[in-house]
Amino acid sequence: MNLRFIYIKLLHVVLLLILFTNCKKPGCTDPAATNYNSNANVSDSSCFYDSNSLKNLTLNVYHYFDSSEFSFDSIYQDDFGNKIQLIRASFYMGNTKFKNSNGELIENSENYVLISPDKSSYNFGSIYSKNFSSIDVLIGIDSITNHLDPATYQNSNPLSYQSPSMHWQMGINSSDWSYLFVVIEGKVDIDGNNSFDSGEIFVFHLGGDNFISNTDNIECELTQNQNTNYEISIDANWASIIDNINLSTDNFTHTMDNIPLANIISENSKNIVSSHL
Repeated sequence: MNLRFIYIKLLHVVLLLILFTNCKKPGCTDPAATNYNSNANVSDSSCFYDSNSLKNLTLNVYHYFDSSEFSFDSIYQDDFGNKIQLIRASFYMGNTKFKNSNGELIENSENYVLISPDKSSYNFGSIYSKNFSSIDVLIGIDSITNHLDPATYQNSNPLSYQSPSMHWQMGINSSDWSYLFVVIEGKVDIDGNNSFDSGEIFVFHLGGDNFISNTDNIECELTQNQNTNYEISIDANWASIIDNINLSTDNFTHTMDNIPLANIISENSKNIVSSHL
């Protein structure tokens, strides 16, 4: 009797597995692709596109410090009430994954942008599909590109040499090189006398393969501009980088000389960018 019961249970499990498998129909799920399969309900990353459908993509960035529009001329406060003023701010973002409404990957991009508050529009590469609804990005540079020579890129490329520098090139071994993923510099009123005295500064330079951050599922609405190319928009909140950091005491790191602070900045960097609402 027990054996019969076990047999019936196993049979039910097998039938359920067969039914579940039959319900999953992998294929190209993007209607913009030339090999779109209307019967497919699971993307298998097999889509390919007509070359004429390739469109330039512009990234629009809205810069904030918490809820205020960002300005280098403004005086802000950290989370501990210290008055601060930023004088330099930049971060790398890219290696983008474009995903559909089901969270399925439909397209990749290996391009990077160097984001700063004094610029609001960026060339974000080219895309074939217009049917994505969210993106995943790296804050930083992937571990392969991070050790390439910036001299190999054209001057217009964000990965070329920058001024001020966004790259560490220590020695002749490229494994010791790194881009600066996040750079924040500014003044802080350490003694609370309502002025920025000499030496009252903070400097955060974050780099190295162990300090890459991932920001996933950034919802973005795709629009088409007058040139029939595409645009998406995101927000950049510069206050996120210094969340829960007392700049009167924790105000300096070149990453390896203050790893605990670098780890906090790396973790905070996950929240720099978000959907533009």
